[in-house]
Amino acid sequence: MAAPLAGKRVLDLGALCAQQPHALAASMAAMLCASYGAEVVRPLPEGGEPLANTPPLLPGGGSALDRFLNRGKRTGAAAGPFDVAIGDDAALAAHAADVPIRTRISVFGPGEDPPMSELGLLALSGLLGIVGEASGPPARLAGHQAAYSAGLAACTGLLAALRAGGEEIVDVSLFDVAAWLNWKVAAGVLVLGTAPVRGGERSDWHTMPAKDGHVALVYQEKDWPGLRETVGDPRLLDARFATAALRRANRPEFLAILTPWFTARTRDEITVAAQARRVPIGPVKWPVEVLTDAQNTARGFLASDGMPQLPIGWNGRRVTPEVADAA
Repeated sequence: MAAPLAGKRVLDLGALCAQQPHALAASMAAMLCASYGAEVVRPLPEGGEPLANTPPLLPGGGSALDRFLNRGKRTGAAAGPFDVAIGDDAALAAHAADVPIRTRISVFGPGEDPPMSELGLLALSGLLGIVGEASGPPARLAGHQAAYSAGLAACTGLLAALRAGGEEIVDVSLFDVAAWLNWKVAAGVLVLGTAPVRGGERSDWHTMPAKDGHVALVYQEKDWPGLRETVGDPRLLDARFATAALRRANRPEFLAILTPWFTARTRDEITVAAQARRVPIGPVKWPVEVLTDAQNTARGFLASDGMPQLPIGWNGRRVTPEVADAA
């Protein structure tokens, strides 16, 4: 299969964006284009690659973020014809005025691009309001989920623009993407009248300590009999735990009964016991374990050195790195 973007030239202005969320989103979109076989050119500022020393840093030196987002690209000037340019408004105006398809990253939309961090995006979208325990500070989502999702949206938009042909500006709002990621909150308000909050009345999920780490316990009311039988503690038959509402109201006592059962067992032992009664549960993996995880292996998600090999598809078939490289 020919690489779908073979012969297309993409100008990645991520290194010239004024704010990090925009830079990461643009860099992500351009990396996806490179994975589809496009020639991606990345101009750098005078100080060099801004991601070069951005954590997380690799044991042998260099930035894992730089290695991930800039694979398949080449550095160079914004010279010559390009099919697509990706960046913020200022970078596009300065370097890509004549590019037919321009993908513009902003905070709220065209002309509404105030200073904004990824943490600010997570807070404004409500994502910080549902992650973590009510008794502690809000927990920031790991990695760069908001920016990466905006990059995926940008790539989707520019692919549609390429398909349509002609000239087009593809606008991507970082806030809109973050709010969409949190769509269950909006749905909850419409259906139930209130939004979920950290440790709130609809908080039934727990991360439980195990002998060798942690497991995620994600169960619904229909799973309660199976969980109760799995743990096998007669105290769970008490009327205080008969319904989800009562278990939430008596959460400290409820967790005090569950915790010893979990801490006495390994993640594998807990998973086998829970799955035998169809209780939703999942072990929390250590980073090194992700390399050999059965799901990741089956999907071909990670290379042996840990580099993500995104499962990019086109017309129902996977675009492999070899196909993109051949382009």
